[in-house]
Amino acid sequence: MRNKLQLIKDLPIAMKLIVLSAVFIAVPLGIASYLTFTSYSESIQKNTGKYQMDVVKELTANIDTYLNELNLLTLLPYQSPQIMKYLEVGEQSSTSLSFNDRVTIEDFAKRVFANGRVDISGLTLFRTKGGNAYTAMSEEQANFMPRDVRNEIWYSKVSQTGKMVYLGTFNKQGMGLPNQVYSFARKIRSVDTGAVLAYLVLDVDKNIIRNKIEAISNDKKNIMIVDNEGSMIYKSIINGPDAEQIKHFKGMGTVVYKQDNDSELVSYYTSPLTGWTMIEMVPLAVLLQDTVYVRNYIIGIGAVCLLLAIIIFTLFALRITNPISELRNLMKKVVIGDLAVSIPIHSRDEIGQLSQSFNLMVSKLSDLGYRLYESEIREKNAQISALQSQINPHFLYNTLGSISMYAEIQGNKEVVKMTNHLSKLLRYSINSHQSQVPLHMELEHVTGYMAIQQIRFEDKIQFHVRIEPELLSYSVIRFILQPIVENAIIHGIDKGNGYGTISLIGKKQDNHMVIQIQDDGAGMSAVHLQSLIERKFQMTTTEEGTGGTGLMNVHRRIALRYGNQFGVTIESNLKQGTTISLTLPLIESQHEGRKMDA
Repeated sequence: MRNKLQLIKDLPIAMKLIVLSAVFIAVPLGIASYLTFTSYSESIQKNTGKYQMDVVKELTANIDTYLNELNLLTLLPYQSPQIMKYLEVGEQSSTSLSFNDRVTIEDFAKRVFANGRVDISGLTLFRTKGGNAYTAMSEEQANFMPRDVRNEIWYSKVSQTGKMVYLGTFNKQGMGLPNQVYSFARKIRSVDTGAVLAYLVLDVDKNIIRNKIEAISNDKKNIMIVDNEGSMIYKSIINGPDAEQIKHFKGMGTVVYKQDNDSELVSYYTSPLTGWTMIEMVPLAVLLQDTVYVRNYIIGIGAVCLLLAIIIFTLFALRITNPISELRNLMKKVVIGDLAVSIPIHSRDEIGQLSQSFNLMVSKLSDLGYRLYESEIREKNAQISALQSQINPHFLYNTLGSISMYAEIQGNKEVVKMTNHLSKLLRYSINSHQSQVPLHMELEHVTGYMAIQQIRFEDKIQFHVRIEPELLSYSVIRFILQPIVENAIIHGIDKGNGYGTISLIGKKQDNHMVIQIQDDGAGMSAVHLQSLIERKFQMTTTEEGTGGTGLMNVHRRIALRYGNQFGVTIESNLKQGTTISLTLPLIESQHEGRKMDA
């Protein structure tokens, strides 16, 4: 990835301008074309959905009108006193019809078949008294036979309501051939007592509803009708939603139905009269066929515009970059020492001003070269003077050694001890060419520093070291323990009652090295502690120590070298003390030296 980015950076400016222009033109043009196409497609889909919903509503209204006529026809027994009388006073166990009863029923059947509004293909009247059933089909001989209505599969559905009930699709034998019909039934009750007298079942040829749908619908293969229980009443769709999906099509709406690789626009409407749901489906591929031409037209125009824009930008980019290329070639000559060059100036724009500056630069190169040479000579002289004025570190060591010997002769052991420790501190500080040292060397440095501080504070400060021996050979960054120990003295012990203990604890934990510096001094309040924790992430020099060697500097040095998972954590309680924990990686030291016993 880095190599690819570098290759892009190394491209000529003209090529970058051409590519950028192509991108900045192609992206907005593509977005605009896409939005135009999708907006057009959504508009067509919305309008078609609205039209499709109107068709579905019209189909539903026609079916409702037809079923309403059929509903009125099922109420015809209430308009025939003879039929009501036959149903009410008929013999309980009669297995045959009397002549008068047969005339009454046949007259009623003729009125049903000849109603002029609804085409009835069959009629069955179940009388509850006697368990007789009269069945008549158009243009066929009627029959009368014992038949208990309670054995019919639809009995439980019809007996629970007084309304007309759709029973389903059945095969009825007619003219010697099976014929599919829709069956509807109604319970006939006594007007006086309300007792159930009979059940009237009317059969309608299935083609009746099909013909009504095909008379209105332009597409005869995209309609389906289901009843309120999800049963299929009519279907002219080869592939459509399954029964589980159809249950969600209740009320009114238009949705996009996806099946396999095809999508279809589905409009559905539930009749408030019958509870039937009319569903019409239109393939989106057919619906959006015209949008394909619009899409291709937009792509063609966009491609032509993009090509013209690239050609124009190419000419414009070359006009800009040619003077820059010429200037680059002249600069190569200047690099090899040819100062007798000059570039003609044709304009006063930025490139013209750059060319003028180049000519002026070449004319002054000789003078600037001499001045640079003179400046380097003076700088070397200054460095020599500075070196001569520096104090040899060995002079400091020898001087401290002389003081130590003189103090020892005088019997002043404290001065001897402090001088020796100070000499070691100076040597450790001056010989800082190594950024990492073994932990035992850093501990020797801190121990020497604390020895001086203990003499200074007259042994008011106790210092304990408990380091696991296996950690002493691992490397740590120089000068990360002494600043924290110094903070413990200044901000912990010294601000307390002047007495205290500082403990330096080291242990191995989760494949890391954890070093803790604990003191029982003044501690910090929660507000002060939070402020100090927030300053860990501020890349500024803290007030703790000079030269950036304070507590926060130690944290940043660790985090920058090893990563943010390592560094300093702080715990403190007011008047109880502070614990500073350093989390470091386990890195084997390459430094050869003795180990210190912890």
